Parts: sequence; C-alpha cells; structure tokens
Amino acid sequence: MSTQIRGVKADFTQQNTVDAKPSASVILLRSGGDGLELFMLKRNEQLSFSPGLWVFPGGALEQSEAAVIEQGSADEIDAAFKLAAIRETFEESRVLLVKNDQGALPTQEEYQNFYRQHDWPSLGDGFDFSNEISKNHWQADTGSLTHISTWTTPVQAKKRFLTRFYLRFMPEGQMPESDGSETTEARWQKLSELKDLIDQGELKLMFPTEMNISWLSQFQNKETLLEALEEHTPPDVMPRMEKHPEGVMLNIPIEAGYGISQRLMRL
Repeated sequence: MSTQIRGVKADFTQQNTVDAKPSASVILLRSGGDGLELFMLKRNEQLSFSPGLWVFPGGALEQSEAAVIEQGSADEIDAAFKLAAIRETFEESRVLLVKNDQGALPTQEEYQNFYRQHDWPSLGDGFDFSNEISKNHWQADTGSLTHISTWTTPVQAKKRFLTRFYLRFMPEGQMPESDGSETTEARWQKLSELKDLIDQGELKLMFPTEMNISWLSQFQNKETLLEALEEHTPPDVMPRMEKHPEGVMLNIPIEAGYGISQRLMRL
C-alpha cells in the first residue's frame, strides 16, 4: 500500500526498497543577543518533494563524490560529504566556506567579488565549485565543519537520502539568502523560539531537521555548545515508520539522544 505523506511516497509493504542517496547539510549558527540563532530556508511550495518545508542548506553528493562513499577510507568519505556540504551551501545560500593556503578566510572584499562573479543563473549543472574556488587560490574549508548526526530516510519511503548534518558558525562579512527558486524565503531564527513555532505549525520541518534543532536548543550559547561537541558522538539514525490510527508513527532509538523514541508524524 502506498500513501502520500507531505511529499514523500511510502510503501509499507517494503517490497521495493530504494537505495538512500548520500547527501550533506550545513547548520549555520550565529550568536545573538538572546542566545544562539540558526539559518533556515523555505522550500518552494511548487516542488514535488517536501514542498514548503523549512530546511538547512544542503543537497546530494555529485557522482564523483558518491563514488568515494563506495570504496574510500573513512577520512576520504568524510571529506567527500564535507565538500558536498560546502558546495551546496554556496549554491543554495551564497555562504562561502573556504580558506586560502595559509588558512585565512576570504576578506569581505574577496567574498563580494566572488559573489558578483557567480550570480544565481550561473550556478547550474555546469558550475564547477572546486574549480572556481581554486582560481582564487582557495580550498573548501572542510576542517571548519563539525559532524553532529547522520540520518537515513526510512526504508518505506520511495525517495531516500543518507544525510550527514554538519555544524558551522557563520563566517563574518557574509549574508546568506534564498535563491528565489528552489527556496523562496530565508531567515535567522532564535533557537529558543523554534519549539513554539514548530508546535504552532508556523514552521513545517522534516523529522531529522526538527530533531537536530531539538538537540541544539539545549545550549544557551556558543561556549556551552562547543564544549559539548568535544565529547559528542554523532548518532546514526534511521527512523522506522509504522501505520497508526492517527497517521504515521516515527520510531527512533532512545539512545540516539533526542529525548524521544517515537513521535506521530506532523502532517
């Protein structure tokens, strides 16, 4: 039996499980006057997959990066995910996470020049991010990303992803934005206010997005978060979907560290 659930087709017979496509996402944070804030994008309401949901910048690995997942070492796999996360973050929000050979981040002038050279229409299928940054003697700043979790779409879903979520504090002098096409809105949101907005239905999120926000919201400032990350082991989670009289129940191990083991899917 198939059912449509917020843009995701689910097959509860589990007879035709599809492979999970590797992808990566970056949670951009900054310190605000009332605690931590994070950056989010709203997906276009006209998209076939997850329309209208609020997400972090990110996307699928390119073919060459995905090939590393099949046969690379742990470090090579991590580097492939991080490169994809950095590329997709620039393509989706114009945030440039790069450094030069001395480890210095781009100056505001250098960032603005690169920004002007690469407007939204130029970031199509032919855009070679690694090549473009190398022209400026930059490289992807993979060391600045902290892996906080991995989520795999349930086996019942017809479209599946294996996504690594990374954390990065926002570099100074850059202004993230929506591309106006795949995403239509962008905002910085206080972590302390997100739970109420989600419960009130103002922000609709995918389950992994909500759980990552839930985990982050326990930290009041940058210092306490960075301290916790020193001991943090990223959970690897694949929710299990079950039909329920009120909809669809999502089940995850309590050991994942999100404070819940099941939740009715927000429809």
